[in-house]
Amino acid sequence: MGSDAGKKPTATYVLSKAQRKSICQWLKELRYPDGFASNISQCVNMQEARLFGMKSHNCHIFMQSLLPIAFRDLLPKQVWEPLVEISEFFRALCAPVIRATDMAVWQDRIVEIICQLERIFPPSFFDSIEHLAIHLPYEARVGGPVQFRWMYPFERWMHCLKLTVKNKARPEASICESYIMSEITNFISHYFDGGVDNRGDRPLGILLVDLMQIAGYPSSNVLGNLLVPKLQDVV
Repeated sequence: MGSDAGKKPTATYVLSKAQRKSICQWLKELRYPDGFASNISQCVNMQEARLFGMKSHNCHIFMQSLLPIAFRDLLPKQVWEPLVEISEFFRALCAPVIRATDMAVWQDRIVEIICQLERIFPPSFFDSIEHLAIHLPYEARVGGPVQFRWMYPFERWMHCLKLTVKNKARPEASICESYIMSEITNFISHYFDGGVDNRGDRPLGILLVDLMQIAGYPSSNVLGNLLVPKLQDVV
C-alpha cells in the first residue's frame, strides 16, 4: 500500500495556505470608498492566513460585495456559483428599495441555493441560521426594507452612550446620570428666549459632545466633527 493509503481526498471548497494568504493579502491592500466599510485590513492575520475580530457590518460587506471577487479564481465553478448567488441574495435583500415581486422570486430561489450549498458543504455546517435565510424574503415583503429593522443604528447609539461612561465600576449608572442631565438641560432650553444660544439651535452631533462634557470628558471641534455624521446616521 502507498503512503497515501487511508487519507481522505481534500474537499472542493478547501483552500490551500497559499490561496488563503493571497486572499488575506488582497484584503490587506484593498481600499474602500469613504463610509463603505471599516478598516478590514486590521482583521487580517497574515501569519496564520485567517481573518479575526470582524464586526457584523464587516461580515455583511464581505458577503454582499467581496465574496464573489475574493474566491473567483480560487474555487471550482460548481462551488463558486452558489456563493455568488447567496451574495446576490443578501445584496438584494439589503437594498434600499425592494419590490414584492423580486422578493417572491428570491423566496423560491433561496431554497434552490440552500440545496446547492448542501451538496457542497458537510451537514454539520447547516443549522438554524442557514435555514433562517429561507424566511427572510417573506419577512422583507411583510416588514419592508431591512434598514428600518436591523440593529446597526441601535448599536451605534449604544456606542455613543458608552462614550459617556466616567465611572467604569458603575457604567450603567454613569450612562443614566449623563442621559438624565442631558434631558434636563434640553427641557430647560425650551424656556429660554429666542436670542439665547441653546442646544436646540446646535447641530445634532453636539448632543454627544454635551453628554461627554457632563460626564467630565474634554471636547473639541475635531471631536464634534467626527461624531456629527455618526449621530446623524443613528437618527
